[in-house]
Amino acid sequence: TAAFLLKESHNSFTHMNPKVLKQAYDVSSRRVIILDFNGTIVLKEPPGKYLKREILGTSGNKPPPQVLDALMLLCNDPKNTVYVNSGDSSENVMNALGHIHNLGLAVSNGAKFSPPMQDKDEERRWQTFDLGVDWERVKKVALPVLSKYTARSNGSFVKLTTFSIGWSYYSCDPEWGSLQASHLVLELEAVLKAFDVRLVTLKGIVEIVPRKLNKGLIVKKVLRDIAKTYAEPPIDFCLCLGDDISDEKMFTSVFAFIAEMGDASASHLDPPVFNEDGTLEEPRPSQTLVQKPIPDPMYCFTCAVGKKPSSASMYVTDA
Repeated sequence: TAAFLLKESHNSFTHMNPKVLKQAYDVSSRRVIILDFNGTIVLKEPPGKYLKREILGTSGNKPPPQVLDALMLLCNDPKNTVYVNSGDSSENVMNALGHIHNLGLAVSNGAKFSPPMQDKDEERRWQTFDLGVDWERVKKVALPVLSKYTARSNGSFVKLTTFSIGWSYYSCDPEWGSLQASHLVLELEAVLKAFDVRLVTLKGIVEIVPRKLNKGLIVKKVLRDIAKTYAEPPIDFCLCLGDDISDEKMFTSVFAFIAEMGDASASHLDPPVFNEDGTLEEPRPSQTLVQKPIPDPMYCFTCAVGKKPSSASMYVTDA
């Protein structure tokens, strides 16, 4: 049975045909395009490039000039809403893409985001999801544990961001680093039981992140906000591209959005959103998803970068 299922999943996982994508793009009238950053529109660097540097997995590299030109073209079409959704910091993403005003940006895996700015003179405004975590209290509990492991692991360090606390052992002795990381995870799980957080273990880093945070949150919000706005025609084209395991939630969120278009009971509420000044985002005048006609046809392309097990329905070979 397992072999049959594997064969079936390979058969259903097709290489993306650019001609089919282009035809769907040309005939659609309301499009949403959501792209991952590092590994999708920016080439991933070999590990040696950032070894011993306090940047994890990325150099804050910029997309190639032809990708920037393509993004600008896509963003200039009023039928399109384009977002780049990154696990990176806002500094790196702004440095690479901040000059494209009508491009939406999401950083820290979507915890913080900036909607597209139509006007070139308009200042970018940032919003954040309220994910129900008191980071000051989490730090008080987690930092003493992390300090202990940093002291005993040469080359490790603690990395604090607005939405996560990380312990990097990328520059440690590999065997010792991995051993310490496995002990650290057990200890952190025990002391952080009371908080709504989870531990993510990636290559060379252990991170404490909000339990509710994933890259699908911003995907759902973007799609829902457009779909529920009275003045907007229904979305009839969606393209979602990503290369990493964290991008899987983007793909499943696209399918979940389609499922709820005709069924209000399938919808789950988005977390509250705060503006930069600390105020709650005003709910916009909207109609329910069920009231809007479901476009026929509706084109939906979820695409993984690289052929591997994925929730995406198709793949491209590389960035």
